[in-house]
Amino acid sequence: MSGITTKSNTLMITSLVAEPLERVGFDQGQIRITPGLAVSAAQPDKSTVVYKLRDGVTFSDGKPLTPEDVVWSIDAAAAPTAETAGNMQGFKSVQVTGPGEVTVKWKYPTIALRTALGSLPIQQAAFAKAHPKDLGTSAALPIGTGPYVFKAQTSQDITLARNPGYWGTPPKPDSVKFTVISDNSAAQLAMRSGSLQGVQVNDLKTTAQWKSSGASLHIGDDFNSDLLSMDTSRPPFDDLHVRKAVAHSIDRKGVLAAAFGEHAALLKTIVPTGELAGVAQEAEAEAFLDQLPAYEFDLAKAKAELAQSAHAGGFEVTVPYLNTSAWERLLLLNLQQNMKQLGVTITPKPVPPGQWFQTFFSRQTTGIQVITGFGSILPDPSGLMFGFVGKANMKPNFPNSANFTTPVVEKNFPLLAPETAGKYSKEERWAATKAIITEIAEQVPYVPLYTQRQVYALAGGLTFTRTPTLFDKWSGAWIDLLRSSK
Repeated sequence: MSGITTKSNTLMITSLVAEPLERVGFDQGQIRITPGLAVSAAQPDKSTVVYKLRDGVTFSDGKPLTPEDVVWSIDAAAAPTAETAGNMQGFKSVQVTGPGEVTVKWKYPTIALRTALGSLPIQQAAFAKAHPKDLGTSAALPIGTGPYVFKAQTSQDITLARNPGYWGTPPKPDSVKFTVISDNSAAQLAMRSGSLQGVQVNDLKTTAQWKSSGASLHIGDDFNSDLLSMDTSRPPFDDLHVRKAVAHSIDRKGVLAAAFGEHAALLKTIVPTGELAGVAQEAEAEAFLDQLPAYEFDLAKAKAELAQSAHAGGFEVTVPYLNTSAWERLLLLNLQQNMKQLGVTITPKPVPPGQWFQTFFSRQTTGIQVITGFGSILPDPSGLMFGFVGKANMKPNFPNSANFTTPVVEKNFPLLAPETAGKYSKEERWAATKAIITEIAEQVPYVPLYTQRQVYALAGGLTFTRTPTLFDKWSGAWIDLLRSSK
């Protein structure tokens, strides 16, 4: 296979160049971990993991992979300014402890130790240290051990070429080019012309159009959450009645049908039911979620709630959203039209992904945020759900954009927090999870929206042996699933 051109996100690209120590997967409700750059990993206790590195692995420039490269990469991922810092809470130290051996210690026992560490990309430390200011730019593209190397990067394209010295079984394509095509129609034309071979369909209502253009569709389920968050720490969203008015002003079902068709489902709380697998069986979790307070689309109720608030005369707010996301625009136009009838002015503001993420993680928010596609490395409340609540997560690089906490949350927070969750039984943690979920439902810091299915469109002649999961994208395993169908 000579090459493939596709659209996707950063981790899907970087994992092909800078590999992880282990590959984390999810199969039939269970975490599956397989070797990567580490041929083995031992956990003498719940706060320590010892990695044995694979022999004979070299970086793409021919220099050998060393334990020092792993130490640098893990330290960099745990730095307070790194976007990965949220996954590295509790990190204590990493050091070389023997030939080809690295030991990582956490400050406390954690149930997510290997899943947090295993997915981190390992870079060449010497190159990274030589480029402290421009690492990751076109002038200093990282060096890794993966099957591909960075060949070129522009504002629109990233091109990878095969790494001739790759230690493992090479993937089929000789090269992979990732390109930004924000317009859906233009992307479909590119696929018809043969200049685009693969895409993750972001506008899910267009899946039928992709199929009619000759693409094969590959559809799978992933744990991800789409939410509307409201900053409970400042007006007007510090007022519960305002938050309830907003919740009642969103036609979630109507937007779902228009934006996603059959390729998404309504969320019952801030995470999909599967994210609660660590503490409850699916049937038990569903039964609990079904009895929570719900905020269906009802402008009469929205009007009544707003009338009880300190902002009965209305208010104005600008809401940023990803300019690449058709469903976010549709949602905000729906909210804008509905709340206009209540005297509230909602101004949607499209922004590029890079700007949105920088603003979100630096906490330069405007009061309302649309959160799209956030997923977790662990199907447990100590993963994504934990990050959206609690005083400890009200800081840069952490996702509690609602600045939401209450005495109930803080009381139960230790049972979800990675640093302390391992001390409690499954039953105790389920009780704490229910208490926090109930608090979220009653206080409405977030409006649960959707969990989206993952849809990939491949041009004729290509297929996947199975639909890639979110974990496959993070680890680079997705490229190994790609095959020629001819």
